[in-house]
Amino acid sequence: MVSLQAIAVAVIGFAVVLGSAAAVYRDATRLEISRPALWAGFVAVTCGGGLATYLGPPNVPIPGLLVMVIAGPALYLFERDDARHGDEPADPHALPDGPGGDGANERRNEE
Repeated sequence: MVSLQAIAVAVIGFAVVLGSAAAVYRDATRLEISRPALWAGFVAVTCGGGLATYLGPPNVPIPGLLVMVIAGPALYLFERDDARHGDEPADPHALPDGPGGDGANERRNEE
């Protein structure tokens, strides 16, 4: 017989999976990242797979589940960062989106 705790984890987990996929889709659409539905689906599959693995077989190692669950959002965040900052070379003397990005270049050229 299925316990009430397992049902609660399944319902809340399903809501979290759908919510995270919807958030990724909305963010990818807003930033005009290519194929937002694919990214949302990838996040849903990795997070949903982790949830299904947690609920399915007994005695699943938690570190493996965490790797499964975090893979989709982590890869999306890497893609998001690349889409926002492009292929520009990194400037080791300034923080991205920080104040004084051009000022740091001018000071370095003066030296």
